[in-house]
Amino acid sequence: MCSSTLINTMKMEPHIGRIAFNIAILLVTLILIALPFLNTQSAEFVTAVLALIISLVFLFLIAWDVRRQARGEILKRQKLKSNGNELS
Repeated sequence: MCSSTLINTMKMEPHIGRIAFNIAILLVTLILIALPFLNTQSAEFVTAVLALIISLVFLFLIAWDVRRQARGEILKRQKLKSNGNELS
């Protein structure tokens, strides 16, 4: 099986996506609250900035995956509708 087919067939359950999104938002919020109080020359500041970058990338990937799956569902429904079949 080729990798593009594998990517197209992988789907995330909606409740898993929602939990992952909530965790990412929580991490970004907590890091942004703590960041102004850290000394910019400290190791904690560097760690917080790295955690913020990783959390934002994680949040972006979740949003991208949800939008990709939603677009796929919309296209599938339009294709079924154009063929005369109704999806219930």
